[in-house]
Amino acid sequence: MSTAFPFVEIPEELYPVVGTPDPGLRIYRRDGSQEECSVWFDVITEFLGSSVSPGGVGMYCPVSRAAVYKRMKEGKLSAFLFHVTHRKTTLFGKNKILRDSPYIFVPVIEARAWRDELEERAVKQGLITQDEMEGAKPDWHGDFLEWRNKRERFGVLDEMSVLELVKMLGKSLLPEKDPIFPLGKIKKQQPGTRGKK
Repeated sequence: MSTAFPFVEIPEELYPVVGTPDPGLRIYRRDGSQEECSVWFDVITEFLGSSVSPGGVGMYCPVSRAAVYKRMKEGKLSAFLFHVTHRKTTLFGKNKILRDSPYIFVPVIEARAWRDELEERAVKQGLITQDEMEGAKPDWHGDFLEWRNKRERFGVLDEMSVLELVKMLGKSLLPEKDPIFPLGKIKKQQPGTRGKK
């Protein structure tokens, strides 16, 4: 069932925009100004489709960022890097280096293919069955996130009547009776008579 890994293919005509690959690897590097970075990203997105940072690969494939870097260094994963060297225009006319580390993007199509590769290997090794991997009934709606006690939800009329809701609101808004100053014995002061006897 295994087929060749679906690496993205970059034609040499795009090297001036996308960047040239490191020898023997699939790491394409490009240097330039901060202003050129957005054009570089637009070309990559247009040509490759979706891409994510090395940390974002974990959304598609259950691996750590260190595993992503290792696979990149082994030439088993494509990565596109943009090293920002300067800004063309600054307030004082100087070129300023803006970032120490490059922007890095990995094609989502390769992250998904890596996941398929890992799943296939796990099934072959007997670590998991195909049914266990797919799950009998995936929880797409997150039912486990619902309130455990439905009465904890405020204002749920399907669990209590309107009268019960009004009583609950009344109890929470009205002060409890104080035995020292019962409500019936407090005299209402007239406006402007505060502190006068």
